[in-house]
Amino acid sequence: MTTFQMQATTQYPVLFLSDPDIREAVPSDTGRAFVTATDSCICFWVLSYVDGVSTVVVTDADCDRAGRKLFSGSITTPSGILSVSDSNLFRYINVPVTAGRTHVEIWSDDDRYPEWVWVKLSQIRAV
Repeated sequence: MTTFQMQATTQYPVLFLSDPDIREAVPSDTGRAFVTATDSCICFWVLSYVDGVSTVVVTDADCDRAGRKLFSGSITTPSGILSVSDSNLFRYINVPVTAGRTHVEIWSDDDRYPEWVWVKLSQIRAV
């Protein structure tokens, strides 16, 4: 099991999961649901900086917290890297994954004001 964890405040309360080597096709309306996705980008909500800090866990393990699964799907990963970034393209976490497609599941404690978000990737490569 491999786990990356971050606690951050962001200018805008949305983070993006995508392969940094391809041009992201950000969902056209990221405000309709807690998670929105295209073939190359998954967007999910975190707390606004005025509301506090959100914890984001990226791992290959099932969620071990009392929350709800809010997304299950896959994303294209041609470079074999997935990044968690903000709207200013700052990359908080770079995770090595198998090149091709990566299955992603996302859980959270709340779909409006999440104190934590759990992102499970199907396969994290050891580097």
